[in-house]
Amino acid sequence: MIQYQPHQTVGQLNTQPKAERPLVERMAERVRELGMNGIAVTKDVLFEHTDFTLEEIEQHGREACNLARSRSVRQVA
Repeated sequence: MIQYQPHQTVGQLNTQPKAERPLVERMAERVRELGMNGIAVTKDVLFEHTDFTLEEIEQHGREACNLARSRSVRQVA
């Protein structure tokens, strides 16, 4: 015969929220998304379609675009 037993109460979990990704990685991901939707990505477009400030885009835009470009290249064997 099967006997059911209640689960033990765990209490409050000690897990911490996942660390937020760096700004450049988040910006690169948005650049890729916009580019794949056929939108020509410029500083103004990135500012209008995201929550990044113009200062952040000015500082990290080039690095984010290079990262997005390198992630978008497919390796064909």
